[in-house]
Amino acid sequence: MEFKSQAESGLQLLERLVARPIIKDLTPLLPDELTSETIEIIGDASTGKTLFLTECIAKCIIPQNACGLDTGVVYIDLDGQFNITKLVKIIKRIVKNADDNLIKACLNKLTLINCYDSPTLYVTFQRLKLFLTEQSQVGLVILDSVSANYWQDSVSGGEKYMDTYVEKMISSLKICLEDFKVPIMFTRQSYFQSKQGDSLLDCVNRRILFKRLGSDFFATITRRNVNLCYKFNINELGISEFNLHV
Repeated sequence: MEFKSQAESGLQLLERLVARPIIKDLTPLLPDELTSETIEIIGDASTGKTLFLTECIAKCIIPQNACGLDTGVVYIDLDGQFNITKLVKIIKRIVKNADDNLIKACLNKLTLINCYDSPTLYVTFQRLKLFLTEQSQVGLVILDSVSANYWQDSVSGGEKYMDTYVEKMISSLKICLEDFKVPIMFTRQSYFQSKQGDSLLDCVNRRILFKRLGSDFFATITRRNVNLCYKFNINELGISEFNLHV
């Protein structure tokens, strides 16, 4: 029998020994297991991107006995658009008669990090290594929105090619999280791309494109050159349903 030696860091060893939640059945748009996945959420303003992320957060942090995943979430807010009131409303919609104790328990699983410039953001990426080591319940990292600091960085001599700018940012985050195998979701505006097309960025496993046509909302999922389009509704309580659109 042949034996092969394999070196690993102490961090990798610890992660093999510490159980971490698995994200599965997060939403009708993402019904399968999302281990190590990188998912791009793209669309214009008022198409449902941030609301969709808020729905995903709610599903994660709600206990399993109340139709949730009981999973921690790290939300990195780059443009100050996160609405905690909307999140609480969605939790109350999903969990009927939710009391204050349940709401507090849910919100305790959400770590909100505000970053208003790129140097702070990249330092945050590095610190996530230690944070995730200490917080084994975290199963999802969200970055909203990758374009927030682009113009500030560009005039300071930074990367001007938009797709490359996104690739560098997400690749840096993935390097910091590679030992943890947690999925990453990030958003960007539709205009924020160097060229229009259906091909995914190299750092992305799947993309969800949100569009609005009048009062109708659509989400198109692209994965391995396969596109699926869903129609959905938005009301005062959030996203009501997704229906496959042919």
